[in-house]
Amino acid sequence: MTAVLNVLRDLHRIHQQLADIRGRLERCPKLLRTAQIKVEQSETSLQAQKQQIQQLHLAAKEQELVLEGRAAKIADRQARLKTCASNKEYQTLKGEIQSEEEANSELSDTILLAYEAIDQQQLLASELETSAIEATQDYDTTAAQVGEREASLKIDLNRIETELSSTETELPSEFVSEYKRIVTARGADALGGVTDNCCGNCYRQITAQMTNDILVGKLTICGSCGAILYPDD
Repeated sequence: MTAVLNVLRDLHRIHQQLADIRGRLERCPKLLRTAQIKVEQSETSLQAQKQQIQQLHLAAKEQELVLEGRAAKIADRQARLKTCASNKEYQTLKGEIQSEEEANSELSDTILLAYEAIDQQQLLASELETSAIEATQDYDTTAAQVGEREASLKIDLNRIETELSSTETELPSEFVSEYKRIVTARGADALGGVTDNCCGNCYRQITAQMTNDILVGKLTICGSCGAILYPDD
């Protein structure tokens, strides 16, 4: 009787250990994926920032071309001032030159501001590049740690699975069929320790007859959660 109860108690402990190890093994790739996502996000942000800087450069270059074109028009009109046939033509050219010079002055200020903005965006790009490098380094560190953790957990898993197989051979034959069915369905919750006449899984109170059956080593299943019961105190 006592031997059966001890086997059930050991089996419950072993199944809980297996569930814990398997859960930690399942979290390993999730940890790695989280680190990978950070790398991808940082690289995406960096590439977007570089693209924005490139667009700002192109816009500034286009404005410089406009500035150069206007400067050429001014030079052309200034050359034509020397060959004006009338005062009216002269004044017209002078007015056009003044307008172009004012427009160029405004455009020069705009271009200067554009390059200042580019400088600021490049500083941000440098910060994002540093973040991307750090994210990659963190990923490499996480990958190494996860690899070591997985290797250690797999060793523990193999050891405990071997212990489970050995302990299961100690079950009475009349327990085996129900035990396998319930373990398949419930995993680590297939067994429940009874404390103060309550199932340790669902905390429902059991009957006095069930308590007696447990104590004499009979296969006793919780009517609420379906766990195989054993005395936990």
